[in-house]
Amino acid sequence: MKEVMEQIKSEHRFALRVEDMHPAIRSTAVIALCFLLTSTGWLSWEYHLMEQIPTGLTDICTMVVGYLLQAAGIGIYACCLRRRPALLGTLFPLALLVHMVCMVPAVRSPYVEGTLVFGLLMNIACGVIAGYYLYHLTWFVPCQNRASAFGIGYGLSIMASWLLSLIGGGSIYYSEHVLLVCLLLTAAAYWVAAGQTGAVAKAREEGGAKVQVESVVEPDSVPVPGKYPSRSFLGLAVLLVLLFSVVNSSGFAFPAADLGQSVNVEFSRLVYAVGLILAGVMTDRNRKYGAICALTALIIPFVILALKGGSISVILFWVLSYFAFGFYAVYRIILFSDIASESGWMFLSGFGLLVGRIGDAVGEMLCLVLANRLVAIVFVTATLFAASVAVFFRLYQVLYVPEAARQLTERERFAQFAAEHDLSPREQDVMHQILENKTVSEIAASLSISENTVKYHVRNILQKTGCHSRKELIGVYNA
Repeated sequence: MKEVMEQIKSEHRFALRVEDMHPAIRSTAVIALCFLLTSTGWLSWEYHLMEQIPTGLTDICTMVVGYLLQAAGIGIYACCLRRRPALLGTLFPLALLVHMVCMVPAVRSPYVEGTLVFGLLMNIACGVIAGYYLYHLTWFVPCQNRASAFGIGYGLSIMASWLLSLIGGGSIYYSEHVLLVCLLLTAAAYWVAAGQTGAVAKAREEGGAKVQVESVVEPDSVPVPGKYPSRSFLGLAVLLVLLFSVVNSSGFAFPAADLGQSVNVEFSRLVYAVGLILAGVMTDRNRKYGAICALTALIIPFVILALKGGSISVILFWVLSYFAFGFYAVYRIILFSDIASESGWMFLSGFGLLVGRIGDAVGEMLCLVLANRLVAIVFVTATLFAASVAVFFRLYQVLYVPEAARQLTERERFAQFAAEHDLSPREQDVMHQILENKTVSEIAASLSISENTVKYHVRNILQKTGCHSRKELIGVYNA
C-alpha cells in the first residue's frame, strides 16, 4: 500500500510539473511546440504541392494565399478575444484538431484539389494556433523576458525542424511518418497548454487576480504607458509592420523553385534561428536597440537585389534573408505584444503577425510579378523602404522621445521664466533649489553660501516675480 501511495504522489508531482514551471519557460515551450507543429505541416504541404503543380503556382498558393489565410486565422482568435472570450477554452484544442485532420489529405492526397483545399484550411488553423501562443506570450511572460521567450521558442523549433530533416535525408517530410510526428507534437502542445490553463486555475485558487507578473524594467526599454489606445499610434504601428513586411519580402521571397536545386530550407533556416535568438535577447535588453536593428536589417533586400544576376550562389540569398528576417520577426511580434500588454487590449497581441502575414503576401506577390524587371522591383522596394523609414522615426518619436522632449521643454521653460523676471545667475541657482522644495539651510549647503545670502536672494526673487511666499512662487512657475 505504501508503494502505491508513493507512486500516486510521484505521478501527481509529474502532472503538476508543467503548472509549476516558470511562466516564461512554459510559454517558450508552448511557442516552440506550436511553431514546430505548424511549420512542419506547412513544409510538408509545400513539398507535396510542388510535386503536383509548377513551383511558381506553388509560391502563390503557399506564400500568398496561405499567408493571407493565416492572417485570417489570427483575426478569428483576436475576434474571440474581443467579442467571445467564452469560446477561447475550446478554440485552441479545436484548431489543433482541425490542423491535424486537414493535414492528412493536405500532405497525402493524390489529387491537387484535395491538397489545395485542405492545405488552405490547415493555414487558417495555423493562424488560430499562432493567435493562441502570441496571446499567452503577452499575458504570461513579463515584458523584460518576452522577446527572448519568443525568439528562443521559434529558434528551438527551427533547430528541431532541421533535426527532423536529417531523418532519411529529409524524406520524412514526403512520407506518412510526418503525420505521426505532428500527431505527437499536437499532443505535446495540448498537454503544455493544459498546464498553462492549470496554472491559471491554481493561481485563482490561491487568490491571484492575475497570473502575469510585471517586473521593474529600465524606463527606456519598454514603450511609454498611456500611448497605445491612440488610434493614430495604432495606425502608425500597423503601417510600419505592413511596410517592413512588404520590403523584406519584395527583395527576396524564398522561391519554391530553389528547393529543387541546391537549397536545403531546413538547414538555411538555422541562420533564421540565430537571428531570432540574437534579436530576442537584444530586444529585451533595450527595445530601442531591437527596433533599430529591425530597421537596419531592411538593407539586406537591397544587398540581395544588387547581387542578383551575378555568379552568386542562391544559398547566400536564403541565408541573408533568413538572418535579417529573424530581427524583423521579433520586432513585429514584440511591438504589438507590448501594445496589448500596456493598454490591456489583449486582442491586439497577435496583430504583429497578422499584419506581417498580409505584408509578406503582398511582398511575395510583388516579387513574383516583377521577377524579370529588376529596375522596377528596386524602384518599388526603395520607395517602400523610404516610407518605412519615415513611419519608423515617427513611431520612434512617439515611443521613446517624449521623456527627452519633456526635459528639454523644462529647461526652455525655466530659461524663459528667468529671462521674463530678470533673474540673475545666482538667483536662478536659488530658484532651482526652491523648486526642489529645499529649506534655507539645505540651499545654503548645496550652493556653499550663507543662510543670510540665501534669504537675500529669495527676497529678491519674490520681489521680481510679485509673489509673497515660496509656495506662491512655485505655484506661479507651475501654472
